[in-house]
Amino acid sequence: MTEFTFRADNRTARRVRAIVPKLIAGASDALDVQAIVDAQYSVVFPVLAGWWMFANRTAEAMMLLYERGFSVEAVPLMRNLIGHAYAMHWLADNGEPAYNAFIDESWQSRKKLNDNLTEAKWHLAGIDIGEKPVFTFATAEEEKQHRRLVGELSKFVNLVNAYGEPMMYPLYRNLSAYTHTTDLTSLAYVKLADDGSLTVSDQPLVDRLSDLCWMVIPLLQAASVMSPMIKGNPMKKLVTEAVRDLGLPADLLPKRR
Repeated sequence: MTEFTFRADNRTARRVRAIVPKLIAGASDALDVQAIVDAQYSVVFPVLAGWWMFANRTAEAMMLLYERGFSVEAVPLMRNLIGHAYAMHWLADNGEPAYNAFIDESWQSRKKLNDNLTEAKWHLAGIDIGEKPVFTFATAEEEKQHRRLVGELSKFVNLVNAYGEPMMYPLYRNLSAYTHTTDLTSLAYVKLADDGSLTVSDQPLVDRLSDLCWMVIPLLQAASVMSPMIKGNPMKKLVTEAVRDLGLPADLLPKRR
């Protein structure tokens, strides 16, 4: 039997379309159980469970958009999916120190938003920054680690560099270009000829099939993080079959440098 080669093409896209719904359904079933293997995960599991659900619903939304032809509009969702998969691995990999960094970075983010609202003399309902978290560090090295982890979570470039995958950052930047008002979001639908004539298309002029193909990888990474934490490792069989059918490595999780 010829081994399948993963490429950003229609053959891979067909397999991804078949596998992604299974991963989403499997994750929902696994989270319905919520029986954690080890108490050491109790601190990080609630955040991870929420991120996992968000990631899977993001993937589901991407699939729906692609079915309707909205491939370019789905690019920001691909960015979210990748970011959450890496953050999930980071939080599980670093445990309670990463959780503390998450709490710290989240509070700082809320405070910045509140400061912006105050400066603009605008009240936005539902914004409660809460009390500033206080951390006690036994050593200077622990405090240094905390600052490093906060920096990794707040900047994706720091996160991927910490895990020895710097090539992910320019890919992330490309996805980010479709999240902001850039030339790429305009060029996705218009073409200006040398003679100055303008053509505006109601369908994307750029091929984003690669996003549909690659979206399965952060989903598999997320499942690989979560499944071992849950009793019975409920996603193991599904993940193993998926990576085999797609011609992907058995272990998709990056290792910290």
